[in-house]
Amino acid sequence: MRNSASGFLVGILVGAVAGVLLAPASGAETREELRRGMQRGRAQLQELENLAEERIARILDEIQEKTQQLLSVGSELVEAKRQDLQEAIQVAKRALAEEREIMLRSRRERQLALEEEQDD
Repeated sequence: MRNSASGFLVGILVGAVAGVLLAPASGAETREELRRGMQRGRAQLQELENLAEERIARILDEIQEKTQQLLSVGSELVEAKRQDLQEAIQVAKRALAEEREIMLRSRRERQLALEEEQDD
């Protein structure tokens, strides 16, 4: 955008100088023509600035929308992973309880076996 505006301004200046040098009109007419050229140049530059501002505003809106979408997807992903983790914890707790029960049964059986041996 900056290069376009710079090129545009250089073009206006080159055109103005060429107009002064090649103009068959009087100095007053030439100055008036230069003023009108500068005004047109300013108007076009203002139009370019307005277009750039509109584009930037649109891009910012799109970025904000995409950010919200990503945050939403991220939140859903975090919630899904949290649920997966809770399920895994529940499975681990059940497995631990089962292992504990197996160990307790095994210990009781060994104690019973020892008591039977001692009774014999």
